[in-house]
Amino acid sequence: MDAYDPALAARVWQRVRGQQESQPPRQELLPLLADSWAAASAYLSLARQVGPQAAATLRRLAREEQTTADALRGLHLLINGSRPALRTPPPLRETPEAGLRRRYTESLKAAAAYERLSGDPEYGPVFTRLAQQEQEHCRQVLSVLGNWEK
Repeated sequence: MDAYDPALAARVWQRVRGQQESQPPRQELLPLLADSWAAASAYLSLARQVGPQAAATLRRLAREEQTTADALRGLHLLINGSRPALRTPPPLRETPEAGLRRRYTESLKAAAAYERLSGDPEYGPVFTRLAQQEQEHCRQVLSVLGNWEK
């Protein structure tokens, strides 16, 4: 019979109970941060192409994405000890409808990524809140699409 490894047994029991080992979300932060920054830029660009009511909603979504980017930068600083450098991506040249479709899809992806990270013992509540916010962004984008006239 093989020797008993208590550390291995503890990890197995953690998985059995559904608990994750505490690993800060180091590698996921930069892509999420870049995506949030790009979303803010895209929402502002879209706001310039639609009517006043839709533009107000899109500007609010842009501010929320900027706040998310700030929070992710803060997390990066806490976890990695440095501030990440980011460049604002140029907005894509696409119709408002195509841009809103893209924003919906990207918000769904972001919500799923934040939900995956919500089990983190230290930062989980932040990621849970960000996932909820992205789900709300999906609803808002659908509302803009539903009320928008070409």
